[in-house]
Amino acid sequence: MARQDGWLLADLFRILRRRRGGAADPRPEDPEPLEELLAACEALMGEVGEASRRAVAARALAAYRRLDDAAKRTFLHHLLEDYDVDPAAVRAAYQQWEAADGEERRHALPELFDAVEPPRQQLLRRLNHAPHATTALVEMRADLLRLMREHPALRPLDHDFHHLLVSWFNRGFLRMEEITWDSPRELHQHLLRSEKVHPMADRTELRRRLQPKDRRCFAFFHPATGEVPLIFVEVALVRGIPREVGPLLEPGPALSPSKADTAALYSINTAMAGLAGISFGSLLIKQVIEEVGQQLPHLEHFVTLSPIPGFRRWLERREDPELLRLAIDLGGSVATSGSSGAHDGADQGGESAGPEGPGEPEQSAETAALRDRLLPVLARYITEERRDDGRPVDPVARFHLGNGAAAWQLHWPADRSASGLEQSYGAMITYRYDPAALERRHEDFARRRTVAVEGPLLEQAGRPDADDADVGTPDHDTRGPAAMAATVTPIHRSFDAQVARRPEQALFHLPDGTAISYGAFEHTVRRVAATLLADGVERGDRVAAQVPKSPEALALYLATLRVGGVYLPLNTAYTGAEMDYFLDDAAPRVLVCAPDRAAEHAERTAGRAGEPGLVVETLDASGGGSLLAGEETSDVSAEVAEDEPAAILYTSGTTGRSKGAVLTHGNLASNCAALLEAWRFTAEDRLIHALPIFHIHGLFVAANMTLVAGAAMDWLPGFDAEAILERLPSATVLMGVPTFYTRLLADERLTAAACASMRLFVSGSAPLLAADHEAFAERTGHAILERYGMTETGMNTTNPYDGARRPGTVGVPFPGVEIRVTDRESGEVLPDGEVGLVEVRGPNVFAGYWRMPEKTAAEFRENGFFITGDLGRIDEQGSLTIVGRDKDMVISGGYNVYPKEIEELVDAQSDVAESAVIGVPHPDFGETVVAVVVPAAGGSPSEGSVVGALEGRLARFKQPRAVRVVEALPRNVMGKVQKAELRTRFAELFTGAGV
Repeated sequence: MARQDGWLLADLFRILRRRRGGAADPRPEDPEPLEELLAACEALMGEVGEASRRAVAARALAAYRRLDDAAKRTFLHHLLEDYDVDPAAVRAAYQQWEAADGEERRHALPELFDAVEPPRQQLLRRLNHAPHATTALVEMRADLLRLMREHPALRPLDHDFHHLLVSWFNRGFLRMEEITWDSPRELHQHLLRSEKVHPMADRTELRRRLQPKDRRCFAFFHPATGEVPLIFVEVALVRGIPREVGPLLEPGPALSPSKADTAALYSINTAMAGLAGISFGSLLIKQVIEEVGQQLPHLEHFVTLSPIPGFRRWLERREDPELLRLAIDLGGSVATSGSSGAHDGADQGGESAGPEGPGEPEQSAETAALRDRLLPVLARYITEERRDDGRPVDPVARFHLGNGAAAWQLHWPADRSASGLEQSYGAMITYRYDPAALERRHEDFARRRTVAVEGPLLEQAGRPDADDADVGTPDHDTRGPAAMAATVTPIHRSFDAQVARRPEQALFHLPDGTAISYGAFEHTVRRVAATLLADGVERGDRVAAQVPKSPEALALYLATLRVGGVYLPLNTAYTGAEMDYFLDDAAPRVLVCAPDRAAEHAERTAGRAGEPGLVVETLDASGGGSLLAGEETSDVSAEVAEDEPAAILYTSGTTGRSKGAVLTHGNLASNCAALLEAWRFTAEDRLIHALPIFHIHGLFVAANMTLVAGAAMDWLPGFDAEAILERLPSATVLMGVPTFYTRLLADERLTAAACASMRLFVSGSAPLLAADHEAFAERTGHAILERYGMTETGMNTTNPYDGARRPGTVGVPFPGVEIRVTDRESGEVLPDGEVGLVEVRGPNVFAGYWRMPEKTAAEFRENGFFITGDLGRIDEQGSLTIVGRDKDMVISGGYNVYPKEIEELVDAQSDVAESAVIGVPHPDFGETVVAVVVPAAGGSPSEGSVVGALEGRLARFKQPRAVRVVEALPRNVMGKVQKAELRTRFAELFTGAGV
């Protein structure tokens, strides 16, 4: 620490002593660490500037490290009592909030938040300003957890630590590294200290774990703790599945990795006790298995030899006399077991060891009888005993089952260490990881609490044939109308039916005045289907399309469904580099592209060793190209199951690489049926189709509805206000994005008379400004119907066909769809009016992300609800209002700020056309609010005018700390404002020098 920093803290310390009534003595040269710590904490909570806070926090944490347990306990009690909430302030703030209404209640809410948050949370955040403070605070929590065992009154303090650590650690930043004997000595010391499953006495034992060629060790790191590892995984390469842990830990000759057939994960440790209960996600073991499998592809089995830490305590608390007798007999047996051979469940059938593995050891009749009594009870403990949340009571079982393993085999006695005997009478369990089944089992456990059981354990668990499922109970605290019919007809089959009914009816009305009938279009579909089959497309193969909009492009979609393929529409604006990612990830059999882009994909046509190359077909905007070069046709129209994939749509990827959402035939058909019902769309309708067909709105809403209903379309290549205005008098429905309506409003020809034949205007894909909603209704007599959907779910909610369509709301769920709003941290369903995460369940919800099982599992609740990532609230009428994306929410100084609330007030200002509110880094508040505004015609908004208009209407922490004026907001092709681009552009507003 710099000399001036030390003097600064000393000055603060002397001032604090004077405030407490002490004499104004010169600065103490060597204050007691507890006294120094308490003074530093008080200074941090006072008027200490940003420049000195870092030094004061560092001195405080250094003082904490010098405390003994008694002083630490005193300090923790001090945090709990002296930095607790003020009950009078809480009561006053609550009463003020309860007595208020409307706008006043919203203004009173921040004061209530202030009152109920203990000041110690702010203190901990300020302590975190010191270098390496996160690691120090994790160690402080480890002390707290240890001291809580004898001092349970400290428990409320752990809630504060847990709340902050969860927000500081992002599981997406975990990285894995292999640890060897040549790794830095500091890492070795971490491993020595953290190994609790099978402790090591010294570096000699550590060498036996790291140096032999049949050993591997991996560590997981997180940026929040730098080079301090969070988790260690130790692996032994062996022949056969090990039955006891002793041989894995004792000295002996190393096995050549080429002769091993099994990787045994025999020790998994959390390196930082202070992170207990902080989740870093599932499928960590998958990364280890993949790495070992890449190094040694000949390995046949990936297993663990795991402790059963809670079994003895659980058994000794049973009231069943038979179980109590078993506990007594086991206690006597382990007390006198000495060095007898290991005994396990190998004779229960199934695999227990490789061909060179050990045979069944000899055992006494008494031991065999005890084992026969023990193993069924162990099996019950692992597979049946559950916590209130439906997960197994055993923590190690929860970890491995959550990582996708199956419970495989029980062993006894397998661990003769003192801790092994104390935990489970020396019993251990093998969990088996099957790479082919790992992801499915992980999802089954996460969603339905399924305990996967295989091998010898099947018989002991009373499940001799197959895995059982333990499905959670349905959640009834949701919003949604009656369910749709249990079965639906696939889109291509519904189209076939319409062709049979109306072959001569026009399906497409083209810009040149010509039309294409259902029968003629179906002939094109059959020609494309023949080409796809000739190209080798089989059931489940992906067919990618990056083509201009045309009727033939829509025929490609239907033909893909007919032959059993999976349709992959891609934005025509994607560059070569972007296409490389999509093609590598989706691995399509066929790519259809514009003729002028075919050369970009020439290298892919050759294929890789042992794999067929990509077949490239071409299609231009007029229907020309190789795709329809032949005249052959195919009448194939595949019978498909509802859960078979029909399409993959890639999301925008604003928070990482794009994700392929797998939509099934059931997803598309059920959502289309709900749309037809809710919007009363029939064969009598004529839709103006001006949307792109590589997006869910243009393809799976507008086009699917027309094809299934037997309706007609005015088929436009894109938005053209002139063309749309010309077609309004003969059309009945327009589906568009907000910019459609903004631009139509700019044309004086948009009148009620021009819209006389129209019955429905639909807007989606981005929020519609309330001013545009109101202006459109005034000009045309039609209220625009806003709906809410997303790539992963299709359409979720809609404003009513009959009744008031309120600006800003997206209505109620479609038939068969359930909506709920939950707390973003606890997952609990929130009362009406409160903002939380919007979650959706129904037949419209996608099957998962393509080749991303971890991401899929993370986005679903156990009861099947999909976490959309949108923030919303449900009002007293049951209508949903979207207030923003969770990733767009700003957390400023610990407060949640919802951008839409601010944007609505800024947009209402006369000199502002529109705005986007974002959060940017701030050295004190973590994030702060910035408003990016576009001037209205003739307007000159400034920071002073924008913020000044918000005074008295928004709490101070919600008001922008900066306003930036731009000519236009960046948008994607569907009109969504790209806030990620704005956050990048203005990221350094408050982090420059001198701030």
